[in-house]
Amino acid sequence: MFRNILRPDSPLMITMTQITDCIFLSLFWLVGCFPVFTAGASTAALYDAVYHGFRQGEKHTWQRFWGSFKANFRPSLVPALVFWPLTALLVQGMVRCWNLAVWGQLSWMLFASAMVVAVLLAGILSVLFPLLSRFENTTARLLKNTVLLAMANMPRTLVLGILNCAAVLLCAAYVFPLFFLPALASLLSTWLLEPMFRPFLPKPEGEE
Repeated sequence: MFRNILRPDSPLMITMTQITDCIFLSLFWLVGCFPVFTAGASTAALYDAVYHGFRQGEKHTWQRFWGSFKANFRPSLVPALVFWPLTALLVQGMVRCWNLAVWGQLSWMLFASAMVVAVLLAGILSVLFPLLSRFENTTARLLKNTVLLAMANMPRTLVLGILNCAAVLLCAAYVFPLFFLPALASLLSTWLLEPMFRPFLPKPEGEE
């Protein structure tokens, strides 16, 4: 009985492996983000490793993370210069709107409208590095395709923005979620992003 439980392909061991991968991939992502200019490559690598490891059932997710990190390092540098200033401005804008609303200097209706715009921008930015991990693009085409793809799938983009805003707020407020939430949020994002990517991916052999 115990031998069956401890087999590598048993449900218990598969679950334990997935939990371990979730923790380590989150930590790898965090380490990769310490130099700010490498955070784009780290985010693209996290999405790639999570998608192939958790959704496709491929093994060696740790090695895949670092391989993807290396492959996306140079292509991610310029997009990161666009991504992080916009993210910083977005966060500052959200905090400022909240403070103005609390002090009565901004109506809650305007605050709600500003939050919808902020969530939409967060959703658009959340498409950028997953798109980089799945397709080869020049920098200009990557930025253009990110905006076009996000706007063409507005409901998914808004949900994606809510998901990642919530993940960022939880990680900023508490330390513990940093140990698992980056990979978990990336995994949840795959169900929103992959249907957006699917029409542009090569079809499996045998399909027209």
